[in-house]
Amino acid sequence: MDTIAAYNDQATKLATRYELLSSEAVHAALLDFVPRGAGLIALDVGAGSGRDAAWLASLGYDVVAVEPAAAMRLEGQHRHSEARISWVDDKLPDLNAVHGLGISFDLILLSAVWMHVPPHARTRAFRKLVALLKAGALLYMSLREGPSEPDRPMWAAPVGEVEALAREHRLDVLRCVAAADQQGRSGVRWTAICLRLPDEGAAALPLIRGVILNDDKFSTVGCAHRRLSARSRFSKSGNRLDGCAARAGGAELGANEAQLPQLPNNVGSVGLGFAKTGFRELLASSVAPQDLRIGARFSGRRAAAVARAIREARRTIADMPVNYTRFPNSDRTVFRVNIGSPPPVREELND
Repeated sequence: MDTIAAYNDQATKLATRYELLSSEAVHAALLDFVPRGAGLIALDVGAGSGRDAAWLASLGYDVVAVEPAAAMRLEGQHRHSEARISWVDDKLPDLNAVHGLGISFDLILLSAVWMHVPPHARTRAFRKLVALLKAGALLYMSLREGPSEPDRPMWAAPVGEVEALAREHRLDVLRCVAAADQQGRSGVRWTAICLRLPDEGAAALPLIRGVILNDDKFSTVGCAHRRLSARSRFSKSGNRLDGCAARAGGAELGANEAQLPQLPNNVGSVGLGFAKTGFRELLASSVAPQDLRIGARFSGRRAAAVARAIREARRTIADMPVNYTRFPNSDRTVFRVNIGSPPPVREELND
């Protein structure tokens, strides 16, 4: 049976059961870590009846409550209609709707959720969660041990797996506490694990994560995939691949010669968005990379090619790296660029 369908079918019964327990009792291991203060934002993934979302709202949080089961989400909205709670239809591993909000969170809560995430999707799910954390923020998870419910598919949720994911993403493990099941189910136990994304002072680590994980940067992601596949291909054939350069028979090949295109339709400079007229004129004018140095002088056709290439490069920098280097989960760019009038294309150029 599909997990979401099961929660839809039993929404009222399950919501009533959840509401019998207090959040303070269920999350006792977390209480002394929960920050309090104005302007805090929490994400409750798999919010269910809304019990925990309402608890966080009572502490002053603005809460995004994520629940993929429509019937359960309606139960939660009916039981907890606090203005501080915003309900969202979304689910792991992607959380696309949440990422689309452009919000970073002070606290992310996954209560009795991780066992519903298939093991093959957990690395991606964890990465998506970490990308939503502010520097210094908490990720709190309750992990179920013991037999599954017959009507709701579950997978084992070992603590070691979460600890390994935390180490991989440089999160600190603040606390890990095992406890009995508060509903008294035989053989069921829970482990509460509290993680924190370190704040190194300037929030640079989340910023770098945000830049790397920006899904709009197709070429960057594509290059990474191609490098991985090429690394595998070269290693099987006895050759060695380092970054974008390969060694074959003692000769080092560049990316183009090693058949590592930037885009699927790219051969050499053909098909590259940044390789415009000036770039091609540089190639046609035999301007070598070592010619482009401080103090170099160009004249005639070569001068025009360099001037045009510089004009195009500054436009490309503004449209691409500056545009896509953004703060995590935001459309706000890290850098600003002001482009004035372009320099004229002359046939005499120095410096």
